[in-house]
Amino acid sequence: MPSKRYILICKRHKFDAMPTVKNMVVDWLGDVKFVGRNEKGLKINFEIALEGVESTELSPMETLLASLGACSSYYIITILKKQRQDIKGLSVELTGLRRDEPPRIYTEIHMKYIVKGSGLNRNFVENAVKISNEKYCSVGGMLSKAAKIVYSYEIVEA
Repeated sequence: MPSKRYILICKRHKFDAMPTVKNMVVDWLGDVKFVGRNEKGLKINFEIALEGVESTELSPMETLLASLGACSSYYIITILKKQRQDIKGLSVELTGLRRDEPPRIYTEIHMKYIVKGSGLNRNFVENAVKISNEKYCSVGGMLSKAAKIVYSYEIVEA
């Protein structure tokens, strides 16, 4: 009997009782270039953005915006598919406003989702966008502590 009670407690407090640990290693490649690798060997390249220098890789701050877009978009798609919506495409345009003084954090982020599909229910789309951003997306949950995140959406019949 105690093991069943323990299982219920773990399911209910999954994130508090058993945190997930993620590990990354970032190596300097020279000049302003870096590569990040996870435990599986997957990698991402970064380049520090310098004024007047053309970049060949995304900057860490750009990847942060892209991560927010990917995270929230995943949940929107998942929610709409569970609601049997005929979603055919989704893109999100992100604009990040940064303060001028160091650390140059984002103070405001604007996100515009373009949701493509056939006969999409506006209420379902609106709800999916809202709960993806306000409940499920971990990246947004972290960024919202420092930046105001504003989101909107557009439905395109496809």
